[in-house]
Amino acid sequence: MNYEDVLSRIDEQKKSNNITSQLYRYTGLLQAIEFFSQRFSASQILEYTYDFVTELLIVDQIAVFSKQENRYVLIKSKGYKFSTYILPFDESFDMIAKFHGHIMNTEDMERFLPSDLLKVFPSNLCIPLIIEDQLYGFILVNRMNKKALFNEDDYIIAEALMQLSNTSLSNYKSYQDLHNAKAELDEKIFNLFAINHSSKVLLSELNLSNLYTLSIDVFSELTQSSVTAFFLYDEISESFKLRAMKDAFHPSKMLNISLYLTPNAEINPSKTILDMQNPEDIDYFNSLYHNGYETVQALDPLYIVMVTKNTELLAFVTLGKNLADRPYHKGIFELIESLSSSSYIALSNAKYFKQANEQKQLLQKKFDRLMSLNSLMKNINSAKTIEELSQLTLNTLEISFGMKTGLFALYNPKKNAFEVLNSINIDNCPSEFSFSEDLSCLLEGENFILNSKDEIPLYLPSELSNTLSDASGSLFVPIVIENVENELLGVIGVFDFAESIIAESENVLTVNSIANHIAPVLYHLHQLKEQVELLCPNYENIFIKSLEKYIEEAEELFMNLEVIHIHYPKFSFTPIRLSDKALEKFSKVYTLTNSDLFIIDFDSYTEEDLKNIISTESEAEITIYKYKKDFTSVNEFMKCFAK
Repeated sequence: MNYEDVLSRIDEQKKSNNITSQLYRYTGLLQAIEFFSQRFSASQILEYTYDFVTELLIVDQIAVFSKQENRYVLIKSKGYKFSTYILPFDESFDMIAKFHGHIMNTEDMERFLPSDLLKVFPSNLCIPLIIEDQLYGFILVNRMNKKALFNEDDYIIAEALMQLSNTSLSNYKSYQDLHNAKAELDEKIFNLFAINHSSKVLLSELNLSNLYTLSIDVFSELTQSSVTAFFLYDEISESFKLRAMKDAFHPSKMLNISLYLTPNAEINPSKTILDMQNPEDIDYFNSLYHNGYETVQALDPLYIVMVTKNTELLAFVTLGKNLADRPYHKGIFELIESLSSSSYIALSNAKYFKQANEQKQLLQKKFDRLMSLNSLMKNINSAKTIEELSQLTLNTLEISFGMKTGLFALYNPKKNAFEVLNSINIDNCPSEFSFSEDLSCLLEGENFILNSKDEIPLYLPSELSNTLSDASGSLFVPIVIENVENELLGVIGVFDFAESIIAESENVLTVNSIANHIAPVLYHLHQLKEQVELLCPNYENIFIKSLEKYIEEAEELFMNLEVIHIHYPKFSFTPIRLSDKALEKFSKVYTLTNSDLFIIDFDSYTEEDLKNIISTESEAEITIYKYKKDFTSVNEFMKCFAK
């Protein structure tokens, strides 16, 4: 039976002369019982209660108040001057529900209700509307005729209507609680499904960069946050770094944010959800991080979800406003906490996997280095000359160890300089460079290292530093043989590696290992060379060194200097020789080949004079080269001779 039918039946009975007024009211009450057995909303219950009270209690004035948030609002009235009225909530109102719980007369109303309210809404009776132990609302009713005040029957009818209304309200609340519980259960089921599915996806990804993107996509999708950000603790920088973010309105936006814990940061494990509109939560966040709230303002955070383990802070997620402009509820925060933990585990797994791969690659790299060193050692033993050894060493460093720029030089103690035998990728590399004081550590068998390009001109000899335009630093490793004292044989110089820093321990160790292995080989080759030169002198070198010496003397003493070249065009198995007369005249005589002889002298001669002194065959060709006229250095002279 619907509401209109009920009122129609009551009205018909009211018009009947065969039924008394009292019977009419009780019949209406029975029909109210039948009516309120149906399920209604709270507003409907209040509306229908208003109508039944008005009809069955026959009142002149009636006002219905309903609790809305922390106040009681007038929702419907009749007979009173005010159509709107708001009564602030007072905890004493709940005393009506807990300790009274029935119809209130004038005395009761004066005890429990504010006097200002009763002045505006004078009443003889009040019907409290109670749900459990709380006052949901109340109905004020009044009969203006003092002769027609409420009697015992009226109170019975009012009490019955109150019970019916309160029962209906309780049923409504129970239904709502059940509905909310079902909705919450459905949400939890969905969240569990989302957590399970998302966790599987997250834990199956082992690439860190992909995992950062995947995590933030999951957070953003499930929360519908306008701006979502994920911060993770970085052990290297000892800070919380922004690893991923997603701005729904600016998809390409990316920020670089790092937060540092304060020295006295106290982590509260129970405080996982921070409301950034709450000053206390803002103060707590600032107590954890230097300028914490100010730093994250670029993300417009509404909430921050902390990921903790005991008293250790692992990560946190920021949530902006909901895209649908709806408030976040408890289930979302629980979901984010669970997903954050899953993300942290997935990220930890990915990090450990990456570290394991890096360790594997490092071990493989070390193994490859050892194999290359082993191969080098085999090749070193086959080197027959110092030049071959130097070239082999540089080639191995370039091909097997990534050296881009380097040189191999021998130490000449007489000149106190390094003589460069071979170089790689050094344009206009000098044939030698001086031994500066900064390089003195090489004599002690210690490495010389420069970590930057800018230091090279400050510490290396200019003749070398001027040629190192593309260097990234400098590493000199001495080649030392241990006799009674350390004897410096030479040096391996490295100025750039392809994919690593010069000063890396692996690089230094590699070059040191090579230098240590080639040192005895270089020493023996050097000894062998000296023996060969002693037994089979290199006349050309002897001539060149002598010429260098006499050029210096001529320059210092301002003397004339001539080089006389005697060439015999006919082939001979025996070297050309001077007469005894000529040998008495000339002491500086050098036979380079069977057909070529050189005389160095400080006097000036004509070709005719020389022919008379030398008294050699007429076929012999005599050429005179004058210092500072035909040549100014040994190199220039050798070029003249080559012509």
